[in-house]
Amino acid sequence: MKFTTSIDTIIVDLTLLAVFIVFAAVGGTYQPMARELPLPIAIAGCILVFVLFLSDLFPRLRQVLGFVHRQGTGSSLSVSTAAPARETPGLPAREWLRLLRWICWLTAFAIGIQIIGYLAASGVFVFLVTWLEGRMHRWQALLSAIGTCAFFYIVFHLFLSVTFT
Repeated sequence: MKFTTSIDTIIVDLTLLAVFIVFAAVGGTYQPMARELPLPIAIAGCILVFVLFLSDLFPRLRQVLGFVHRQGTGSSLSVSTAAPARETPGLPAREWLRLLRWICWLTAFAIGIQIIGYLAASGVFVFLVTWLEGRMHRWQALLSAIGTCAFFYIVFHLFLSVTFT
């Protein structure tokens, strides 16, 4: 079988599928009221990403599952009637380093949740990412972090009665 899709695309599909599966597993452990939003989103995400993975792995399915690769009305990419472009061989090294950097950020965030708790880790994560990655001023990053923490506290703690560990 000859693959026309780059391995990078398959890796991204499988990574997204793994993330949605983890979200579904974690969402299933929440209290009944708290899981009403994340669990259906995670399950729908699993299904859609699995269909995307199948259509990337088996190009003949793209014709059957045309809605997966079709661009929407708001798409900024132009559609050409010329011959389809060949797939690129893969991501350049700079893009792989950028992806690795985000994986490190998310890993640090997960570790931070275990060490200092969800609410504090969210604030620190938002502050550091907006300051270092987004190149925002420190005061703007701090305002973003405070706003994020306040939003999470109000929505999850006060309205949904979810306790942060």
